[in-house]
Amino acid sequence: MKTYTVPHSSLTVPSVVLGLMRIKDMADKEIDALFRAALDAGVNMIDHADIYGGKPHVCEARFGDAVKLSAAQRAKIIIQSKVGIVTSGPYFDFSKEHILEGVDGSLKALKTEYLDVLLLHRPDTLMEPEEIAEAFDKLHAAGKVRHFGVSNQTPGQIELLKS
Repeated sequence: MKTYTVPHSSLTVPSVVLGLMRIKDMADKEIDALFRAALDAGVNMIDHADIYGGKPHVCEARFGDAVKLSAAQRAKIIIQSKVGIVTSGPYFDFSKEHILEGVDGSLKALKTEYLDVLLLHRPDTLMEPEEIAEAFDKLHAAGKVRHFGVSNQTPGQIELLKS
């Protein structure tokens, strides 16, 4: 499997990532088999989002229940999740409180102590970069998230966040 080093990080990731958006209705045995097949193929990065499954943390919990990871196994995989989409209201929430609560919910559902990568799921023109930075700083300092990034953002939105 071809791998890439993520710029400005210590992460080396495979060219293929296992996305688990559609595991809500799969049996535990099927989820575990899918995960093990990915590992056997050299895919050690898995992608989640707090909203996958239609309600907060549904697919993350399905994975956490189906795949029983030892500490050694956990250390060999890269778990990425996303936060920011909500099912009602303004449809996006990048407040410090929502990010912190979202990560805590993801960690509980996934049955892990940390995320390797946390992404802001979609752009939101109303986001407050300072509030996001506060949440990221707190999560990193607590050891809950090792690396941060964005999904579906334009270069201009990324520059705003970097500032």
